[in-house]
Amino acid sequence: MNIAFWKPEYSVSVKSIDADHQKLFDLLNQLFEAMSKGQGKNVLTEIIGELERYTIYHFHREETYFRVTNYPQKDAHIKEHQYFVQKISEMRKQYEKDSSAVSAELLGFLSNWLKEHILVTDKAYQEHFKKHVVV
Repeated sequence: MNIAFWKPEYSVSVKSIDADHQKLFDLLNQLFEAMSKGQGKNVLTEIIGELERYTIYHFHREETYFRVTNYPQKDAHIKEHQYFVQKISEMRKQYEKDSSAVSAELLGFLSNWLKEHILVTDKAYQEHFKKHVVV
């Protein structure tokens, strides 16, 4: 069961970044499926850990492309990455203290942030990366 589906309009025309985004959609769907079966708490620690690890990997990839291509909006974009990392860290700490309701909050945050970030913030670099032959 899925809550988020990869659509062509999410593509930023960079294969590695699109693959990273699809992995993030997969993590979101794993959480949703577990929650729909009443198992959200059982997988939350694992999913939060994977989100923390994978977003560091993914954000490093994007930020490297920003530096290499001298992307003019890199500072604002990196701030969004930092916000995401901070929010996920806060949710992990909250879960460690009290596991109630964190999975629903995490699911909502991930769903909204991921779609909005890709469709607005990431799409903003699409033409810049094409111009600098990032594929």
